[in-house]
Amino acid sequence: MARDDQVNSRSESQSPAYAPSWIDRFTAWVARLPGSSGSTYLGIGLVLFLIQTAVLWGEGAYPVDTFVPAHGFIAGMMPFFLALLHYLDEKAGAALTALRPALKASEKEYSELRYQLTTLPARPALLASLGGVAIIILINEKLGTPSSFEALVTFPISKALIYWMYVSAWWFFGAFVFHTVHKLRAIDRIYTRYTCVNLFRMRPLYALSGVTALTAGSLTATTYAWYALNPGMLQDPTSLRIALPISVWVLATFIWPQLGIHRLQAAEKERMLDEAHLRFEAAIVELHRRVDEGRLEGMDDLNKAIASLEIEQRTLDKIPTWPWEPEAVCLLITAVALPLGLWIIQFVLQRILAP
Repeated sequence: MARDDQVNSRSESQSPAYAPSWIDRFTAWVARLPGSSGSTYLGIGLVLFLIQTAVLWGEGAYPVDTFVPAHGFIAGMMPFFLALLHYLDEKAGAALTALRPALKASEKEYSELRYQLTTLPARPALLASLGGVAIIILINEKLGTPSSFEALVTFPISKALIYWMYVSAWWFFGAFVFHTVHKLRAIDRIYTRYTCVNLFRMRPLYALSGVTALTAGSLTATTYAWYALNPGMLQDPTSLRIALPISVWVLATFIWPQLGIHRLQAAEKERMLDEAHLRFEAAIVELHRRVDEGRLEGMDDLNKAIASLEIEQRTLDKIPTWPWEPEAVCLLITAVALPLGLWIIQFVLQRILAP
């Protein structure tokens, strides 16, 4: 992965609206390293996993050649979120490039929009990361640590390392949450203030909706993967109260930034339909007038005009006013609803069948 678009946008903007966050500085550093950025993040994850494994085996927490998936998941969360943020910024920059023909923005405004879409402000991003750490500490005080920590009670070094990685993952998760909110607000602003609404040129709008779908989908996958590796949490009703808001947030992540452009497109569709209806009404009035007056010459042309107006109305009725591919919506809803539904069924059955 390379961040050429983001780097160029920064060089083009002589006075950016705000300083870049620690995330942007780190991913920019990764982009300058030789080789692909994906390999770098994979290497970071591998190093963390090896350190974790060496400590667990060295202290005797687990026999040699024994691996705990939940612990490996924790080690991989930090590079995963960094790689995800890096990738989403690249996709956002590419999406804005695809949307450029539909934007009513000057080159300076376009450069500023690109910077805001692909760069986080420094102080809020730092506070969001601190907030992620504070939240997980409070959750652990309320619910206790995950079941995968229980086997490490008598191994203080291993437990400290795993807990540090676990809390650190929430540092990155807090940044991911802020990254999501910031990007969605930027997308909404681009759609509602700078996009030319044209119902017959919808495809450029799909690019940014792809970014929101990827963001929502990544959050869904991360959440369900964590619960899958900690099945004991499924038996806790409190965990269900956490998962439900996350599912709602996932859907809101996809839908919310597109509400503004949806309203604009719906209004444009209504305007065009009103005009088509007025022309159709005028054509019908003319038809009646000619019939009443017995003037039937040129009726073929009038009939063709009426037929064309009917085709126009049917075409306008079928044009969607949401800037996304219908298939993307179906996949996202399935990804959210199916695992959650299975989880609820499993939870209910466990309660009913439990002795």
